[in-house]
Amino acid sequence: MSLGKNIKKYLRRLLQWRTVFLAFLIPLVLLPIALSDSKVARAAYGVLIIAIFWVFEVLPLAVTSLLPVLIFPLLGVAKVSKVCSSYFKDTLMLFLGSLIVAVAVEKWNLHKRIALRALTLVGPNPRWLMLGIMLPCWFLSMWMSNTATTAMMVPILGAILHVMRESMTQEPVEETELVEEPEKSRVNGTTVVETLEGEEVVVKGRDRDEESRDGELDSITPNEEFVRLTKTFALCTAFAANIGGMATLTGTPPNIILKTIADELFEKAGGDSGISFANWLIIGLPLSLICLVITWLWLQVLYSRKKCFKNDSESYESVRLYLKRAYNRLGPITFQETVVLIVFIILALLWMTRNPQVVPGWGDLFEKGYTGDSIAAVLITAFLFAFPSQLPCLVKAKKRDVEESTDELRGEVEEPSEEEKWKFQPLLDWDTVNQKIPWGVLLLMGGGFAVAEACESSGLSEWVSSQLADVMRNMTTSSAALLLSLMVAAATNVTSNTATATLFLPIVGELAIDLGVHPLSFMIPVAISCSFAFMLPVGTPPNAIVFSTGYLKVKDMVVGGSLVNLVTVLILILAMMLWITPFYNLNEFPEVFKVAKNLTQSAVNGTGSIDINLPYNVTA
Repeated sequence: MSLGKNIKKYLRRLLQWRTVFLAFLIPLVLLPIALSDSKVARAAYGVLIIAIFWVFEVLPLAVTSLLPVLIFPLLGVAKVSKVCSSYFKDTLMLFLGSLIVAVAVEKWNLHKRIALRALTLVGPNPRWLMLGIMLPCWFLSMWMSNTATTAMMVPILGAILHVMRESMTQEPVEETELVEEPEKSRVNGTTVVETLEGEEVVVKGRDRDEESRDGELDSITPNEEFVRLTKTFALCTAFAANIGGMATLTGTPPNIILKTIADELFEKAGGDSGISFANWLIIGLPLSLICLVITWLWLQVLYSRKKCFKNDSESYESVRLYLKRAYNRLGPITFQETVVLIVFIILALLWMTRNPQVVPGWGDLFEKGYTGDSIAAVLITAFLFAFPSQLPCLVKAKKRDVEESTDELRGEVEEPSEEEKWKFQPLLDWDTVNQKIPWGVLLLMGGGFAVAEACESSGLSEWVSSQLADVMRNMTTSSAALLLSLMVAAATNVTSNTATATLFLPIVGELAIDLGVHPLSFMIPVAISCSFAFMLPVGTPPNAIVFSTGYLKVKDMVVGGSLVNLVTVLILILAMMLWITPFYNLNEFPEVFKVAKNLTQSAVNGTGSIDINLPYNVTA
């Protein structure tokens, strides 16, 4: 027995030092690949090191994302100036602008007002209350970080469950306020969740092993029905946040990575990918909404069984009253919330009207190629830093602080001084932005673009795609897209969706060209599949956050998420056939790639003629 304990002790110590061993061992083991004279092999060596470091988190993901600057220039794969330029592209500026606008929404609690308002409208019946939780998570995740959305919803979720438990047991439960805890109290009973992208999120809850989770659930819940209810509500929060990101171009990093890599692939051949915020919304919004509804129905059947379809709203009348009281506690909408909401709507309209394609957009007022969606994002960002958060004429009198006031003065109105009235405070300040922006995600995306550029310039993507083409040449486009989507959906459950998109998208783009298929026929389903991480806590930050609350065990996520993973992939392929393929005209192989490929073949054969009508194996 003592021998077994000693072995476990030494293994634990060895595991704590795994970073040192793996950081030096992996490059040495793979070193023979780098000694090859082939540029493709040297690039493969660098990509393998970075991919392994990403998957096993040997180093923090943001730090691993800096390794392309070290590895590829030293291996002679790409110049350091070329690698560094990949870290800040037009699409990254678009993503950064959207994140800053989301910080403004979060700073003034507009997202909490939206969430509570939705919950008060749906009613207290558990199935509609679950939909009321999912809808704001889904909507807010289209525009802001799904991490922030889930972290905002978890305290609200905990308060709802407390009141529902009181309704079911008829026993008073300690009241939980839907307000932020002061920083000093965030010591006991809280968990700091470090997400795959390196963000740290403080969540109410505690780290527990599987046995303690079972014991605590048994002690705080009155019956099996309530246990299922807590698990269902926790899962629906994370799943809705994951699904919402696919609806918009800026909703999740894989969508931005898709646009960047597709734009570069088409520009290299002299064409345009055609992906913009407006047309992505047309294809992504209905797909995301269908996935949300299917997930909502599945979670009801899985955990609440047939009881969830019974109308027992009267049993949870206290929940409705509690939510109404929580919403009223926010008070009337403030000047800051109103301005941020208006600015938010203006930004969405600017994105949708730049190039609507149906009619001329504001982008047509400028020379072609000089405008992009990032212009609108930066415009709104600058406005948030320049516009005041309060106007002197609107500064209201404040009640005296209860703790500092005497009995005679308590509750009296304190008029603001002239200095306070005229003090300038912008809607957004840099300290808040610097604290809230997930800089690690931006580095991760930039490192991904550097890896993609190295794969493209070295010929590694073309080599890998040619190997896959031999296997998939006789498959239909839909079958190939389904296979690739299933592979990516499985991979994204164990590693960052940003890293998954970075590694797969350049390869499937080249694979499609080799097969004579429109590149977006493979790239779109692969990018969207990167958002289908429903099975494990490590898959996405929302999964990790809800898991940290203690309501779930790993097997709950696996059972609840496995079917969602499979069904969402099937819905995606169906959407590709019904409206995405006709919308982007994916049945036709782009002429620019025919010309580019014929030029390459002509150069190899030593001829100067170009046959634009060269046959390709295009299967529908």
